[in-house]
Amino acid sequence: MLHAVKVKPDVYWVGGIDWNERNFHGYTTDRGSTYNAYLIMDEQVTLIDTCKPAFAGELIERISEVVDPACIEHVIVNHVEQDHSGAVPAISYLAPRAKIYASGPHGVNGLTAHYGDRGYVPVKTGDTLRIGKRTLSFTQTMMVHWPDNMATYSEYDRILFSNDAFGQHFASSKHFDDEVGLPEVLAQAKKYYANIVMPYSRHVQKALKSFEGLSLIHISEPTRQAEISYAVFCLKKKKHNKTHNKKKKRKIKK
Repeated sequence: MLHAVKVKPDVYWVGGIDWNERNFHGYTTDRGSTYNAYLIMDEQVTLIDTCKPAFAGELIERISEVVDPACIEHVIVNHVEQDHSGAVPAISYLAPRAKIYASGPHGVNGLTAHYGDRGYVPVKTGDTLRIGKRTLSFTQTMMVHWPDNMATYSEYDRILFSNDAFGQHFASSKHFDDEVGLPEVLAQAKKYYANIVMPYSRHVQKALKSFEGLSLIHISEPTRQAEISYAVFCLKKKKHNKTHNKKKKRKIKK
């Protein structure tokens, strides 16, 4: 039986591990890959990202260890590519009342092109979604590395679900950088950045600026497994930093 992994209280990793992936966007992924998805157990059960269609069974089995998938009320898709969105049809089948959120307009357009119109809810930078004691906020990270990319932040947990912004391809039975070994994590992160994200470095800088005001303890990225400590160190709010995100927030209607 496959197991969900607790990241923090009521936050679980429920994704899939692809031991056999050896090529992604034209470069060699000699250590496989991981399709990260996260389940948040709050008053309204929320799933952040899914996985490739072939790994939908793993995703559903891990979710089912925590809760009946039919209880999912919100599905947040940070990126249209199938390592993030490929199990949307399977989740929609099991949780037909769940609302699906994506970056507008590109994320919504991409999901519609792949899976048909499922009543997707478009979100933009500054929008928020209250799911109970947690309020999730969204930041569009266009061209890091596609026009539809966005990140989701849980202030309650101080977790940034960062999508491809801090990624690497790496398959492991371990789930955190102190278990895997930081040198390996950094090596894979550098390889990912050089092959996928570096052409969009200007947009990366904009994304980093968007995250400056966040108070972080974890960065979780849905195409890789380990949490990248150096990124946390770069972005973690300094003790005396009074910077706040002053962008106007728009609450999403449930």
